[in-house]
Amino acid sequence: MDDNKKIIKAIVITAVVTAVVTGVLTSFVKDNISIYFSPGNDDKAFSNKVKAVENILEKKYLYDYDKQKLRDNALQAYIEGLDEPYTHYYTADEFSSYISNVRDGYVGIGVIVGVNDNNEIEIIAPFEGSPAYEAGIEPGDVLTAVEGAAYSGDMLTEAVDAIKSGEEGTSVNITIRKSSGENVDLSVERRDISSDSVSGEMLDDNIGYIRITGFNMDSEDGTHSTASEFNDEFAMLSEQGMKKLIIDLRDNPGGVLTEVCKVADKLLPEGTITYTETKDGDRKYYSSDAQSVDMPMVVLINGNSASASEVLTGALKDYGKAVVVGTTSYGKGIVQDVYPFFDGSGISLTSAKYYTPNGVCIHDVGIEPDVTVEMSGEYKDSYASEVAHENDAQLNKAIEIIKEK
Repeated sequence: MDDNKKIIKAIVITAVVTAVVTGVLTSFVKDNISIYFSPGNDDKAFSNKVKAVENILEKKYLYDYDKQKLRDNALQAYIEGLDEPYTHYYTADEFSSYISNVRDGYVGIGVIVGVNDNNEIEIIAPFEGSPAYEAGIEPGDVLTAVEGAAYSGDMLTEAVDAIKSGEEGTSVNITIRKSSGENVDLSVERRDISSDSVSGEMLDDNIGYIRITGFNMDSEDGTHSTASEFNDEFAMLSEQGMKKLIIDLRDNPGGVLTEVCKVADKLLPEGTITYTETKDGDRKYYSSDAQSVDMPMVVLINGNSASASEVLTGALKDYGKAVVVGTTSYGKGIVQDVYPFFDGSGISLTSAKYYTPNGVCIHDVGIEPDVTVEMSGEYKDSYASEVAHENDAQLNKAIEIIKEK
């Protein structure tokens, strides 16, 4: 057979095969389109399409696969498509880890992360005294890789899981890009992040000083939380003769709304602490009772004071209960709800904005201090807790103000 005849024969065979395939496809579409799609009902059509894909995979796909993993990946991609840094779907293992993060105790490196406008994983703040803190990780640093694998903002959940997926005492290798543009490789130990979130001391002139580094909910046994720590510290300082109080919320990345409201309830008179509002205009109010603390107070904040710490600051400022000193806070004025599913997985999603008692939403704006004070010179980029009291310009201004009260 000459070459021309071979070519003609190949064309004919190809045409026949194509016709057969096309005929099968046409028959399939004609006979089955109503099974998988419901014109005029997008929700049902989508649900049926997912079922169709699963049926086709189960019956026709050549290789073995993990159906649960496939479903988890699909749900994660669906939620991440919102492009909103605080809304996530978590697998069962990830959700358990997430819940541990807001309890007072979990294994990790002790850092709060978010997604910046460049779709990068940005460090909001490490917890004071945590392995991340000790390793020199700072707010504004960008996490670019974990164990050599690159991560972007739309992979936030996966990056956090990779960091925490190890036993206490093991180390995780991460790459951080500093504000200077330098990439730094770090080996950070995973530890039990269960340190107290409240500390205090008595300063001169019967001035009590209480530092709150986060707002964590009760531990699993229900005995330990930021609110209980605050009450204990307040009682001890009161026994020592405290007459005035400085509350330090600098570098406090926030935490659980109900916990900060418990702290605010102790300090504020009867009335609204904060309220949340959904997109439908539904409001939920968080209120304090008639009991309150009647003493001069100053609150210290900076650009790393976020979320729940801004709730407390905003309420104390609106009621005129405290003078706010420092620099403008971070500006996270949105609330996340958590929904667990029967199989152990779950989602956290942004559900509402929160407002100060005077009706101000500080999201993307922050709280302006009553008295603006920058940290001086060499301490400008330091964590407040690293600066000795005598060198702390913000604390010293707070002391100066409260002495006049």
